[in-house]
Amino acid sequence: MCGGGSSSPTNTTTTTSNIPDYAQPYVMGSGSINGLLPQASALTNLATNPYQQYQGQMVAGFNPLQQQSMNTIQGMTPAGQINQGTGLAGLAGQQAQNVGNTSFTGDTVNQYMSPYTQDVVKQQQAQAIQGYANNLPTLGSTAQNTGNLGSSRQALMQSQLGGQLQGQLQGITAQGYQSAFQNAQNQFNTQQQTQLNAANSQLNAAGALGTLGGQQYGQQAGIASAQMGAGTSAQNLEQEQLNTNYQNFINQQNYPYAQLGYMSDILHGTASTAAGSGVYANYQQTPNVLGQVAGLGTAATGLAGLFGSGG
Repeated sequence: MCGGGSSSPTNTTTTTSNIPDYAQPYVMGSGSINGLLPQASALTNLATNPYQQYQGQMVAGFNPLQQQSMNTIQGMTPAGQINQGTGLAGLAGQQAQNVGNTSFTGDTVNQYMSPYTQDVVKQQQAQAIQGYANNLPTLGSTAQNTGNLGSSRQALMQSQLGGQLQGQLQGITAQGYQSAFQNAQNQFNTQQQTQLNAANSQLNAAGALGTLGGQQYGQQAGIASAQMGAGTSAQNLEQEQLNTNYQNFINQQNYPYAQLGYMSDILHGTASTAAGSGVYANYQQTPNVLGQVAGLGTAATGLAGLFGSGG
C-alpha cells in the first residue's frame, strides 16, 4: 500500500484594482509622469517635508497713537483749577461764617467809634459855655429895665440861662455820641457787606475755576479718546494685513494637496469646473493647523477611491 502525502488547503486572496490601464501611469508614475502616489508619499514624508511653522507676525501690537493715548490717560490728574477753586470756596465759606458770627454789640461799638468823638463833644460844649459867659454881662441891664424887681430878676434870668446851658450841654453830648454810634453802625454794616461781597466773589471765582478745570479735563480725555480711536483703526488695518499674510502662507501650504485632490478628481471624472479657472480650494477666513491637513485629507480620500479590494 502506497502512502500518499497529504496537502493542506491553500488560501488565496486576490486583490483587484479598478484603476484603468490608461490611468496607471498617473497614479503610480511612469517615465516623465510623476504619479499621485509618489507625490503623496513625498508630501507626507516628515523627514523631507516637516511641519513648517509660520514665522510671520500674527497679532498687531499697539501703535504709537494708541501708546500715546494710554500714556495720556495714565498721566491725567484733576486739573489744577479744581484745587484752586476748592481753596477759594473754603475761604469764602469761612469769611461768610465770620460775618454771620459777628454782631454789632457794645463790645464792637468802640472798634468802629471815631476816636475824635469825645474831642468834638467837648469842643461843642466849650462853645456853648462860652456863649453862656458872653450873655452874663447883659443880664444886669436887662434886669434893671424891669424896675423894682432889680437883682431878683437878674438872679432868675441867670438861673434860667444856666438851666438852658445844662440842657444844651446834655443835648450836645447825646447828639454827639448818638451820631458817633450811627456812624459806627453804618461803618460796621458796610464792612460786613463788603466781606459778604468778597465771599460771593470768591465763590463765583471758585465756580469759574471748577468749570475751567472740568473743561480742561474733558479736552484731555477727548484728545486721548481720539488718539485711541485713530490708533485702533490703524491697528485693525495692520491686523487685516497680518491675517492676509497668514492666509497666503496657509494657501501656499495647502496648494500641493489641493493639486493632488484635483488630479484625483480628474481620474474619477469628477473634477470641478472651477479648477479650470484657477480656483483650487476654498479656505476659512481664520485658518489653523487643521486647515493645513484638509488638502491632504482630500487627496488621500481621492486616492483611496481609486483602489478597490476583493477577496
